Amino acid sequence: MREQARDREEHPSGEERRRTNGRPSRSVSHGPPRRPSRYVAPRPPKRPRGRVAKSFMRVLGLVATAVLLAVGVAVVLMVTDENSTEPPQTFAAPNPTPAPKKKTPPRPQGQQLTPAQKASRTAAVKQLRGQGYEPVSLATYKPRQSLRVLIGRPKATSGIRGRRAFFFVRNEYLGTDAVEPSLRVRVLRQRGNRITLQYILFSPGDSAGKPTGGRVNVRFTMADGRLVPEDALPPVASRLPSF
Repeated sequence: MREQARDREEHPSGEERRRTNGRPSRSVSHGPPRRPSRYVAPRPPKRPRGRVAKSFMRVLGLVATAVLLAVGVAVVLMVTDENSTEPPQTFAAPNPTPAPKKKTPPRPQGQQLTPAQKASRTAAVKQLRGQGYEPVSLATYKPRQSLRVLIGRPKATSGIRGRRAFFFVRNEYLGTDAVEPSLRVRVLRQRGNRITLQYILFSPGDSAGKPTGGRVNVRFTMADGRLVPEDALPPVASRLPSF
């Protein structure tokens, strides 16, 4: 029995060899003992986080998630724009129809006077100035008509009150419309050898700026080389009232 046990120790069986991988077991070998493993101190438990820290971490997580989503959407849009082949739509600005411009009638050009006609008008103006008047307008002098007229207003230094109508036949002076001047008189119409003057009349008590006596038209013609009124002249009191 002792010989069989010694024989198994010196010559182990195949099963024992597989267990020990051909090496003698520790129980049989007498090597040095294994050193004990190094001592590792246990980690301290983690401190629980407070409510503020947890809320902050949640907000930070939400912000990070929103940033990632925004970046993803931007990337998708960029890729979509690059792959799209449709041209960008352009909207033309509305073009309102301009309002039609009002056509102004052409202004009648002034009469081009010949040197002789200009000389005739200059002589008529000289006649007015010789009597202490200045022409209100040169447009009333029609050198192409035989009977011509100029309305004169008194000069500031003449001391005269009221206006007069000076008549001419070609280059000859005929005279005035009346012996006494009128406060307001103007040329109303000129046709052929007839000239119509309009007088603005005053009623008693009227002021110079507000006449209420109405208006009277008087026609003048030329007969036997002299000036003849076809209508009755208004009285002097209504034509030149005393204020």
